[in-house]
Amino acid sequence: MKILKYFGLLAAVLTAAQTFAAPQRIGDFNLIDEKGTAHQFSKYAYQNALVVISQQNSCSTNAALFSEYRILQTKWDNEGVSFVMMNSTVGDTPEKLRNYDNSFNVNMPILVDDTQLVAELLGITKAGEVVVLDPKNMSILYRGPMDTPGSRGTPGTTFLKDTLAAAAAGETRNRDTVTVDFEAPADCIIDFPNAVTSADDVPDYETEIAPILIERCVVCHIEGGIGPFAMNSHQMVQGWSPMMREVLMTKRMPPAQVDPSIRHFENARNMPIEEVQKLVHWINAGSPRD
Repeated sequence: MKILKYFGLLAAVLTAAQTFAAPQRIGDFNLIDEKGTAHQFSKYAYQNALVVISQQNSCSTNAALFSEYRILQTKWDNEGVSFVMMNSTVGDTPEKLRNYDNSFNVNMPILVDDTQLVAELLGITKAGEVVVLDPKNMSILYRGPMDTPGSRGTPGTTFLKDTLAAAAAGETRNRDTVTVDFEAPADCIIDFPNAVTSADDVPDYETEIAPILIERCVVCHIEGGIGPFAMNSHQMVQGWSPMMREVLMTKRMPPAQVDPSIRHFENARNMPIEEVQKLVHWINAGSPRD
């Protein structure tokens, strides 16, 4: 019965379209897992690859493939490949993820992408999606489903296996990004309400962005302040916006960010999720004045 369920969930992959494109470069990011441990992408550079499995508590594909995830992890763990899950679903709190971990004995960190910005960065749209990252060259090697075995004379897929083999052999420099599209059940589709809103209506600098900067950043980023530049004009902010995005994605700024689900400090400077999303989406749109 389990085998039939496995084939049923992934049958669409056998006819899925795969594309090969120039290496997709990505920026650095840092996420906290369900137990409060930080995971920064660039700090996996000692490894040949980082495999990110998109997870959602309600996703039937994740539940059906746990044994396959463990087999994959066991096979490649000694080949310089690290494995993490990542949850980008609104409402799946760290507490719910800890309960999920206890129920399924996940045996790998579950990164909490509460802003959904890392999923956007990696092009993840559904749970069950697997993304293989090259932490040395900061690029995406593979994005798609788990490989599927052959069935009734139909050959299986080996895109994920081939990607991991190349990574283990150190043959990923300038390797094309492989994208395999596939259908996912409704319970595995991830909603991105903030991204949709921002795409339809880019945040306004005067009324939305500047007030956030004044509240969260200008205390240090003023003339003579300890910040490396003063946020005293739109032109200055626009010029530094790529760096601003990087420090937001890696949680370097604002300073003194503390995981509120683990410890509480009166002087913690955690930025609300909505403000981080607004700033990064505005920067991604080109940091417009109007």
